[in-house]
Amino acid sequence: MNAVGIKAKRVGRLLRHPYLTLVSRMGLAGVFIFAGMAKLPYVDTLIWEIKQYHILPHSLANAYGHVLPTLEIALGILLVMGLFLRISASVSVLVVLSFTIAKIVALARGLDISICGCFGSAGELLALHSLIIDFVLLALAFQILFHRGEFLSLGHLLSRKAEPSGEP
Repeated sequence: MNAVGIKAKRVGRLLRHPYLTLVSRMGLAGVFIFAGMAKLPYVDTLIWEIKQYHILPHSLANAYGHVLPTLEIALGILLVMGLFLRISASVSVLVVLSFTIAKIVALARGLDISICGCFGSAGELLALHSLIIDFVLLALAFQILFHRGEFLSLGHLLSRKAEPSGEP
C-alpha cells in the first residue's frame, strides 16, 4: 500500500472513531441548544431578520422563524441523547445548509447583512464569521451522519434492549 493509501486509511479510522463522533454530537448539540434558547424569546426579531434576506416569501419566513428555535433545541436534545442519530444528523445538515445558503446568497446579492442573528440577543456575529461556523457545523453533522457512533448513545442502548434475546 502506498503512502497516500496509508494516510487515507488513518483518516478513515479517525473519522469513524467513537470519541470523535461523541465530540461532534456534543458540539453540534451545544450550538443548537444555545442558539435555539437564545432565539426562542425573540421570535418576532428572528422573523424580521429572516425577511431581510429576501429569499423566502413572507408566509414561509414566518413559519421558518416560528419553527426554527424549537427545532434547534429538539435536534440538540436528540443529538445529546443519541436518539434517531441518522434522522437528527440529516435534519441538522438541512438546517445548517439553509443558514449557509442564505448567507452566501445575501453576500452575493450585496445585501447589507453584516450581523448574523444566529444566537439571538446572546451575541452578535459578523455574517462572515457565522458562515465559517456554519461550515464547521456542516462538517460535524456529516461526520455524525456517516458514522452514527453508538458510543454513549441512548438509541443504541434502546435498540439492543428491543432485540429478542432468543430465550423462551
